[in-house]
Amino acid sequence: MKKPYNLNWIKNIEVQRRATDWASKNLLDKPQLEAIKAQYQTHFYRPNFFVKIGLFLFAIIASAFFMGFISIFLTDSNITDRGFAMISFLFAGFFIFFLERQIKLLKFFHSGVDNALLYISIALLFVPLFLLFNDLKIWQYSLVLFILLSIATIRYADILTAAGSFLALFVTLANFLMNFSAGTLILPFAVMLMAACIYFAVRKNTGIYYADCCKIIEILSFAAFYLGGNYLIVREGNALLNNSVRPISLQIPFAPVFYLFTIVIPFAYIVTGVRKKDRILLNTGLLAMAFSMVSFGYYFSPFTTAQHIFVSGLALILFSAALIRYLHRPKLGISDEPEKRNIPDELKSILIAQTLGQDPETKGINFGGGNFGGGGAGEVY
Repeated sequence: MKKPYNLNWIKNIEVQRRATDWASKNLLDKPQLEAIKAQYQTHFYRPNFFVKIGLFLFAIIASAFFMGFISIFLTDSNITDRGFAMISFLFAGFFIFFLERQIKLLKFFHSGVDNALLYISIALLFVPLFLLFNDLKIWQYSLVLFILLSIATIRYADILTAAGSFLALFVTLANFLMNFSAGTLILPFAVMLMAACIYFAVRKNTGIYYADCCKIIEILSFAAFYLGGNYLIVREGNALLNNSVRPISLQIPFAPVFYLFTIVIPFAYIVTGVRKKDRILLNTGLLAMAFSMVSFGYYFSPFTTAQHIFVSGLALILFSAALIRYLHRPKLGISDEPEKRNIPDELKSILIAQTLGQDPETKGINFGGGNFGGGGAGEVY
């Protein structure tokens, strides 16, 4: 599928960002940095964060006024649900066309306006489903939403649609399993299995276009895999699904298995993150460890909930302080110093050749994984 955004410009954004990072470390001087930016130009409109938020809100408000004004001429007091659905589809088609034109003519690249138009279009395509088919099950609605968000992610590489499609898929899975008598029993294992499959699937991506989306999906996959095996989540979730009104939820089947998951998974994340120098996995493991302490304390701690949270937080702070002190000098390739991103050999050749005034010989840049564009998702961070 042809992408609406210029792939070469996206690559050049990363080249400029890496060159700027080198310049901040005094590895490049200002003339060399300017030469790199001149050679690897990008013409996207990319405002700062606050301008982007303003443009996003403006696009939402302007679109709402536009739809309201046009609807005056298209609706009357006798309009049916089918009529509303047809108008919604009409607006969706218009906004998708307008989005494509704005990207092409004004060079938007996740600039706020294009994000707003994309989300509005998805909503206009999804909402009529409730008007035309109001007797569907939740998993059927969420499946349609998953398909819409996945198509949007494939074309526009938007991180929110990527996260939304991930969540919609798990809602579909959970609600579908609830139709079976053993659904609540196998749901935690199904969640863990699906999270693992999604993680290994997105790890295969090596392109820069979906790098940010893959990073978000990796984080969500780690979180879903852990929460699917967390004792607190499984026990209280089981009580909620069974409409239990007991002040203390009943013990769950396979409780020792979930005890083990709650303890082992955070340590596995941390150990693997340290061995592979994977920042995402390491940070997720630390957060999972903190939540595991809260989970066990909720049921087995002699303290109150507030006291347990305080003691756990204090222990984590002391542990972090000791670890920072210990890692003041690098140990096993790990340090508390600010991150210094590893640069791929291909990108090094581009930057070094530019400083020497030579044309680089390259076999193509691999922007995937943790080395480039993956935010530490590979073997280095």
